[in-house]
This record gives sequence, structure tokens and C-alpha cells, in this order.
Amino acid sequence: MPFFCIHCRSAIDPAYKACPFCGDPISDFLRRHFDTPVDGKYQILSRLGIGGMGEVYKALHIHLNALRVIKLMRPIVATDPTANERFLREARLATRIHHPNVATLFDFAAIDDGSWFMVWEYIEGTNLHELIDSRGPLSPKYAAMLAVQALLGLDAIHRAGIVHRDISPENLMITRDDEGNEHVKIIDLGIAKGSGSGEEAKTQTGMFVGKWKYCSPEHLGMMPDGERIDGRADLYSFGIVLYEMLTGVPPFQADTPHAYVMLHASEQPKALREVNPNVTASPQLEQIIFKSLEKDRRKRFASAREFAQALEAVLPTLDDRAGAPAPLPLAMEATEEATRVVRPTPAQVDVATVVTTRDENVGKMTLDRVQTAEEHRQAGAPVAPRRIAIAAVIVIMLGIAAWMLRRHEEVPVTKPAVKAAAAVVPPPPAVAAAHLGINAFPWATVTRIRNIDSGADVPMNDSLMTPAPVELAPGRYEVTLANPKFSKPITQMVEVAAGEERTIDVHFADPSQAPLPRFGGSE
Repeated sequence: MPFFCIHCRSAIDPAYKACPFCGDPISDFLRRHFDTPVDGKYQILSRLGIGGMGEVYKALHIHLNALRVIKLMRPIVATDPTANERFLREARLATRIHHPNVATLFDFAAIDDGSWFMVWEYIEGTNLHELIDSRGPLSPKYAAMLAVQALLGLDAIHRAGIVHRDISPENLMITRDDEGNEHVKIIDLGIAKGSGSGEEAKTQTGMFVGKWKYCSPEHLGMMPDGERIDGRADLYSFGIVLYEMLTGVPPFQADTPHAYVMLHASEQPKALREVNPNVTASPQLEQIIFKSLEKDRRKRFASAREFAQALEAVLPTLDDRAGAPAPLPLAMEATEEATRVVRPTPAQVDVATVVTTRDENVGKMTLDRVQTAEEHRQAGAPVAPRRIAIAAVIVIMLGIAAWMLRRHEEVPVTKPAVKAAAAVVPPPPAVAAAHLGINAFPWATVTRIRNIDSGADVPMNDSLMTPAPVELAPGRYEVTLANPKFSKPITQMVEVAAGEERTIDVHFADPSQAPLPRFGGSE
């Protein structure tokens, strides 16, 4: 039977390390179970993700005719006692939780090569990161409704004696039931930890595992000696998520772990409207978010349920209109640079816009002048000549603008007829560019982007550093990144379609092994 690439479905030689058509890697697990169901009952359908620890697949339970997610640990990783224990701990912790807002674990077993695998509930939907990326900021009412569900699921996790430690938009799935109602599901307990002292000691002190952007001060060891991380750390992370839901950008962004440490340690987040003037959130909702983002965990909500109840109390008063995206690039540091307002160029402003803008300006200017005139009237100064002068200036300005527009229309074309003939040739249809986000840990410079199909290099800025958003024509590309602290650059292939938004992540080092300064305390 022929072997097909699980990504592009091209017929290929199963001995290949990667598909020659799309570059998707081919693992030994995939070769073995392309036709043979895992554990005799899970038929592999597609790959959802691949990383240093393992692979994630969408599968069909052939006896129950139900979709599942298989999370597989790589064989080479399975020999590492620390990683193996972490994988096993995730499965054991998951069996403690039974809640509609938390993904369900169905099975846990090993395959013939000694690799462990978990079978999770398959959630048909999108994660919160993808939702914000596609729709922009959410309305306060919608964001609060989703947040309440997520917090109730988080409360169930905490009541089971577990700290999730990786609350982020990517780990919050949004799905719909048979009646079309939306539900939030918390996923990925991969770095969760129990609250018992025995399990706490199994992670090295000072070792951070998670996402820098959403980590709490406690995650980074900023606690008094003798204290341990508890559920309030997850509430800080969720406060960052809720902030991002409303503004479109998280409150803290940086390029290095050290910069994130400094931000989470001492930097206060800006007001929502200072980051995004289009936010429609009420002061009461903003106050709730800022309470969850207190550096001192004693000043935060005592539990996820209390956080949810605070949101439910203000929910009836919240606006159902979503604000526009923030006017600053996503890669910009929201806590350090003022919001930029993009104004249209003169060529983009039509006559109607000019008239409307002028009328608004005139209204404001007239009000100011009346107040000034009143002061002059009290002093006995004449007012009427000043008003007449202002009106005359406005009329003259509008007249000049109309004359210039009319003159522009009447200017004859003096170019040769060949130019006119060429102008009637219809331009080729525009192709929507693809949007590619390039991330690297700890950071990297994008040294080259090569179009695989044409062999041509994509022109780019010499100082393009991650996180780097780029726009590309549809096609296949090789993206090369370099970091002077590492001897070899890394090249990754990606294929993008018209209008598609994709992200690639490159690791020069394992984020879980990044050294951090000690701030006292223990986990």
C-alpha cells in the first residue's frame, strides 16, 4: 500500500525523513501507525502539532466512531526520567478533574517502543489566540462571558489541588454544542503541578516552564522564602489574557526572558484605553482586571470563583460592541511606547471627508471663540468683526480647495497617446498577501527568506529581529534565522496561502532550561 504525507497527502517513499513536496517531517511513529491503529483502536487522521517533547495527532476511535486527540511522547524523550515523570504526572493530575470547562482525559498507555501516549477529548473549535487574531479585540460583554466559563474551569482545577501554570490564549479552546452555544475548554496540563509538597520538590527551584508573556511573578520565583506557588498565579496569567481579549495586545511584551522578568517584577500595566483608545470596557471591568494583575498575590482575588463572580456582577452593564484593533504593531512594547494614531494621507481623504472634518473643526473653533468673545465683551471689545473675519477665512479656504480640485480635473493630458492606450489595459488581479509571524527563542535575526519555487530571496530589512511579522506572496519559503550565541543557524520551511495567517516558532534552546535569577522563595 502506498504511503501518503499526512500533511499534503502526496504519495511518497515512507523511507523519507520529510515530505519532498511540503517538507512535513515523517516520524517512525507515523510510518508504523499510518495504516495500523494505535493500541488496536485509534486510527491516525492528521497531525495537529509537533515539538521537542512529542507529537499531537487527531485520531478516530474505530470502535466508538469518536474523534480523539493523541498526545505522544517521543521515544528519545521517554528515556529521560524527568520528562517521563512530567508526562505521567500530567495524566495523573487530569484524572482528578471532571468539569465541562476542562478537557477530558480518556486513556493513557504505552506503545511497543516504550513511548507513552495520552488520549484526550477532541475539541472542534478554535483557541482564543486564533479568535483574537482573526477578529481583533472582543466586546466587553463577550469577553466577560468567555472569561467566566474559563475561570469556573480553572476553579475546578484548583479545587483538585492543581496549579495549571500555563494559562494563555493558546490553551483556551472555544467550541460549540449541538444547540450552537459556545463553551470554553481549558487544555494542556503539561506543566501543571499538584499542591502537595512531594510533587512540588520534583521541579528544580528557579526553573521556569511556560510562556514568558503570561507568567506571574511567582512563576519567576518572586515570593518570600518558604512560600509556594498557588492558584493565584494562574489568576495573574488569566488577567493578562483578559486584558488582551479587550485591547488586542497583552500588557507586557519583550524580546528576552530577562526583559519579561523585569516587566512582571515591577512594571505596572497601562490603562486599557492608553494602549488602545478604541476599547469599550467600563471602569468597573478595568478595575477587576487590574486587581488580578497585582504584583502582590495577597491583593488579587482569593480564588478563580471569586474572580468569576466579580465579572458576573458587572456583566449586565457591559457594552456589547467590540473595539477596533490597537493602532500600534503587535510587536511593540505596550508598556513603554505611547499609542500611535494612524492618520490618512491627503490622497486618501475625499471631498466629503474634508467637508465633514472642517465642519467639526469649525464647530469646536466657534465654541472656543464665543468663550473668548465673551471675555472681550466684558472688557468692552467689539466682537462682530472677529466673527466675520473667521467666517471669511473659512469661505476662502473652501473656495481654494474647490478651485484646486476643479483645476486638477480640467488639466489636459499632454502625454503621448501610447501612454493612454497602455492605461486601458486591465491590471492583473491582486493576490492577497499571506501574513507570517516568525518567533524564536530566546531571540534571533531573520537572515534570509527564500522562495523555494522561484529560488529568489525576499527583500527585507537587514535588522529584522524576532518576533517578526512579514507579508509574503503565496508559496513555499525557507526561513533562516541566526543567533550569535549559537554556532549554527536554523532553517525552517513554511508554505503560506493567499490571505492566510501563520506563525512559525524556532527554538535555539529549550525554553524550559532557560536560567533565571533567584528572587527568593521556593516552589
